[in-house]
Amino acid sequence: MDLVTTLLVGVPTQVGVFTLVPLAWWLQAGRPDGTLLRWLGFRFVRGGTDPAVLAAVVTCALGFFGSALLGGPASWAAGASGLAAVLIVPITAVLQTALAEEIFFRGFLLRWLGEKRPGPVVANLLQASLCGVLRAAGHWLFVDRALAPCLAALALTAGSAFLAGWLRQRTGSILLPWAAHGGGNLIAGLILVLSR
Repeated sequence: MDLVTTLLVGVPTQVGVFTLVPLAWWLQAGRPDGTLLRWLGFRFVRGGTDPAVLAAVVTCALGFFGSALLGGPASWAAGASGLAAVLIVPITAVLQTALAEEIFFRGFLLRWLGEKRPGPVVANLLQASLCGVLRAAGHWLFVDRALAPCLAALALTAGSAFLAGWLRQRTGSILLPWAAHGGGNLIAGLILVLSR
């Protein structure tokens, strides 16, 4: 995919696809919390200055950073160079990847599972495990078929997803998990693009 296609098609498509299931569930559930965005966790952060929360944000960002570095440069980056590549990294790192995943995993899946019988800790473990397995599978299919990097991607992503889920549960918002995820992806993406 070239830069223009990534920007105009890839980004909105990925965010849209990751929002379809939450939207369908929210509509059939009678629109809890008034608006979809509020239900997903787009709300003010409670306790954002708590040292445990801040430590979790930094640790979460470092985990997503490591996972993104393992993934290597995105397919559009192969043909991109210079300022154009640097300008599109924030859009793909923060919106296409981080926002889409936070909407689905921490905004929808974690909340939906938490409302079921297993409770908040099991819900967080389940969403983190699924997120890690999907990242490892993607790594295996599209990046490298070596076992060690796939297991590293699984561990880094699942650990970071668990912390992101804890942040969502602790603060009532997906804004800090999104910031940590987007920040880790952004720094890794810029390093990968600039080091080519």
